[in-house]
Amino acid sequence: MTTRPHRAIVTTSRMPFALDMIRKLGKQGHAVHATDTFSTAPGGHSSWLEGHHLTASPRYDTEHFIEDLLRIVEEHDIDVLLPSFEDAFYIVREADRFAGKVEVFAPPFDVMLQLHDKDRMRLLAEELGITVPKTTVAKSDEELWRAAEDFGDYFARPVYSRGGVQLLTNAGPLAGALALEACHPTEAQPWLVQPFVRGKDVCTCSVAHHGRMVAHGAYVHPREIEHAGGIVFESVDEPETLAIARTIIEATGYHGHISLDFLRTDDGLVLIECNPRPTAGLFAMSPQMYERALFGPLPDEVIEAEVGVRKKYSSALIRDMFLHWREAPEDIKHLFSAAKEHYAEPGDLLPGLYQLLSYSHVIAYRLHVGGHASNALLEAYFDDVLFNG
Repeated sequence: MTTRPHRAIVTTSRMPFALDMIRKLGKQGHAVHATDTFSTAPGGHSSWLEGHHLTASPRYDTEHFIEDLLRIVEEHDIDVLLPSFEDAFYIVREADRFAGKVEVFAPPFDVMLQLHDKDRMRLLAEELGITVPKTTVAKSDEELWRAAEDFGDYFARPVYSRGGVQLLTNAGPLAGALALEACHPTEAQPWLVQPFVRGKDVCTCSVAHHGRMVAHGAYVHPREIEHAGGIVFESVDEPETLAIARTIIEATGYHGHISLDFLRTDDGLVLIECNPRPTAGLFAMSPQMYERALFGPLPDEVIEAEVGVRKKYSSALIRDMFLHWREAPEDIKHLFSAAKEHYAEPGDLLPGLYQLLSYSHVIAYRLHVGGHASNALLEAYFDDVLFNG
């Protein structure tokens, strides 16, 4: 233990990296609470938790969500609040209400919004000399159709989007998964249209304190769910990603978790998007590394995650095997690989069971909302905690 024990709360415990945060802090002797909007969220059943609490939806019932968090902070003497998803936007927008009560480990609202808005992030990257794809911003159906025609092989998505949801393309494995006719950009919710960039996905997650990067990890995902979100992960050595992440952190004075997605092309790294929150890059950080990144003492040099750490979501591999039987051999290969299972680990098995039980949340979403068949799982998981500006 390098610091005094903290009393922390991790929000949106359904997210796999939220479970990772809970375990790391619990193993280091910190008292950890967690929250989510439904009772079967996997992270809420970790043996490393001191308590799990239900809150209102940050997206659909923001005021009650904030009141719920403030009550939990007061009742359990919480000293640090760690948002794990886009609920962070609703929290930092009400920063004054948390001031003096708990430290919120997240940047100011305007910084988060600049990086979450894919067009504003792109413009910032260009200013900083970071390579991004050529981009057209479409604010109407006509502009979207014209841009798609101009690019030939194209890739498009809303400026507010995440996790492989609402991806429009006519190239690669997701070609035709979303119809052009189903996409309707507006002035308030424009879409980015870019040439389809061919390359290998490389992702990162960093921890920063007021413009200073203190920890960093890069990873790839050898296996994806519906070609959108990773279900197998491996940490890699990608020094260029550290330099780019540090440039953005220093330029924005960033504070909190920050994650970047790149494509490694024949011409080098191309920055695709920024997520101002944690992602699976945390998996490669040891509990000691993560604790120090959060609570100090802050290192003189950036602490880099170990290379070659592998994690998998076994139930997602099994699901993919049955839904896409032609790809079963590839799923089986990863299922029986040396990668460690994430949800059910020795001494903390219940999150693995609740990962399966949490599909009830997906079923309820499909019954009441619908969703695109190809990514209903991801849509359901994000719907009541996302932020679209």
